[in-house]
Amino acid sequence: MKKIIRDLIIGKNSYIESWAEYRQVILSGQFALIAILLCAMYLAIDLSWGIFTTTPVYLFTFGFLWITLYLHRKGDHCVANYFLFPTLNFVVYLFASSESPDTGASLLFIPVALGAFAVFNFKQRIIALNFAGLTYILFIAAYMGDFSILPKRVYNEDELLVNFLINFGIALPSSILAIYLLISLNHHNATQLLNSNKLLTKSNEELDRFVYSTSHDLRAPLASVLGLITLSERTADSEEIKRYLGMMKSRVNSLDAFIKDITDYSRNNRLHINSTRVNLHQLATEIWESLRYTLGAEDITFTINFPEDLEVKTDITRLQTILSNLISNAIRYHDNRKENKFIQLSCQQTEQSFSLHIEDNGQGIDPQYQKRIFDMFFRANENSQGSGLGLYIVKETITKLSGTIQLQSVPRMGSTFTLKFPVQ
Repeated sequence: MKKIIRDLIIGKNSYIESWAEYRQVILSGQFALIAILLCAMYLAIDLSWGIFTTTPVYLFTFGFLWITLYLHRKGDHCVANYFLFPTLNFVVYLFASSESPDTGASLLFIPVALGAFAVFNFKQRIIALNFAGLTYILFIAAYMGDFSILPKRVYNEDELLVNFLINFGIALPSSILAIYLLISLNHHNATQLLNSNKLLTKSNEELDRFVYSTSHDLRAPLASVLGLITLSERTADSEEIKRYLGMMKSRVNSLDAFIKDITDYSRNNRLHINSTRVNLHQLATEIWESLRYTLGAEDITFTINFPEDLEVKTDITRLQTILSNLISNAIRYHDNRKENKFIQLSCQQTEQSFSLHIEDNGQGIDPQYQKRIFDMFFRANENSQGSGLGLYIVKETITKLSGTIQLQSVPRMGSTFTLKFPVQ
């Protein structure tokens, strides 16, 4: 039912990015639909009682309310409200001024005024105040004045009761809808503020650690290279110089890997998600080809356990970063004592999500460290040569894609990372 009402108000293929604006547009459309139903009900009652003088008013109202819905479907939401609230105000005035106060027609002014405050945002508050002022003026004119555009109508007690029940039955839930929206918007804004504060606190803490650790991890390889250069200048032995050059190369590679991690971290935070169709087998093969000649990878068997034509819709750049980090970690922390070293990649897919499993029979991770491996700059292995950013970047990137990651690991047996992503 909610989907039918939504499609009727803004159209099947329309999308409103802002949650608050979407709720305001839907409320405006609901007010228009309620007014149409109320007018249709009163038109049927008047015709059954042999009253025809009000028919042009109802037809006029129908026309303007359908214009309101049409403008919403076109995306002109503010203009739609400019049609809606004057129409509601004047129609309520026409009947409140021509009927006895006992019909309760004046009650309908209340949801109209509340609705104006609910559907206009803070920047448009002056417009909402003007509409509320118009409602108040028309209420005073209808209740206190003797002027009436429509002929004065006299009802018996039963007719008065029917009219009052209908008007009260419409005014109360309509007012509740408007107030509920205001409460929801307030709660939504408070929740967003709370989440923003949490993210800001997290970012500040990470920035402090990032600056401290980055300055250390950037300077350490540079200081090492400078020391090796000094040693090279003091010796004429070509073999010794060659050994120093090899050590320099190792330090430079370490520095390059660290800079790449920083780049991946920055790119994940800065860039928007760009979803495309991704051939998983091709992506995994390309990643392995780029890593298979790194130290320790030559004796590892890499297996892809899903069809070559399997495709998923996700951000290929972020998925590549995730898989590259996890596969390179599996290579780096392989177990030299095992003869049949392997890394296996498998996938399970549904209409709503897909899961990736990266399994290896490497060194495994000690249970006491497993809850901390995704922390920034945390190194679970005392022999680690990495930056401590890899798994942190993996977790942050997966979170950016609204996914989850779980670890199952036994020391000296191996590790399995399970990633689950919604289809973007």
